[in-house]
Amino acid sequence: MELSDLDPTTRSAFAQLCRDEGLDPSYTAFVARHVDADDGTWRWCCGSNCDPCVARLGRVVDAARGLLRTRGAPPGLPAPGEPA
Repeated sequence: MELSDLDPTTRSAFAQLCRDEGLDPSYTAFVARHVDADDGTWRWCCGSNCDPCVARLGRVVDAARGLLRTRGAPPGLPAPGEPA
């Protein structure tokens, strides 16, 4: 999913999730691109003390997935009440 696929309210909510995690809102595009991506393709920490670490980014992606589930899941994400 691309940031441009999201309505303005959802983009704003994703940006707030980034701020809540202490990330610059510019990472909102990363969150949008990874919210429907298979975790196995990107979610691993290299141990190089990257800033931000993929673990922090992953927490925001997880929160964004939860937000989308409450608003209606996009294609590829489980519907509310289904296991992730």
